[in-house]
Amino acid sequence: MSEIVTDKKVHQVLAYLAETDEPAAKARARMDALKVAEKTILALEILDAEGSVQERESRARVSVAYREWKSEYEDACADWYLYQNKRSTAEKIVEVWRGVNANRRAGNIT
Repeated sequence: MSEIVTDKKVHQVLAYLAETDEPAAKARARMDALKVAEKTILALEILDAEGSVQERESRARVSVAYREWKSEYEDACADWYLYQNKRSTAEKIVEVWRGVNANRRAGNIT
């Protein structure tokens, strides 16, 4: 029977998990910080706008600053979710490897 998950693959994904701890945390922190910044950017843009409350909020949401924030926030979300998905896949590979080895030790597979 060919290996479902090889030892080499497990070493690779464990290295990936170890190497991406900090970058993944920074990606999440960036996403969270940008989400909080939305209120500040909107508030500053609303203060600079004229008109009724509804008009000022509408103008704020189409302002250059807000559109730049939104683009940066979307990029930050994509970065975080990419790390999250790749790390989840790596963890699943390790889980499969553990299960296969446990079954092998129990004599259920050769």
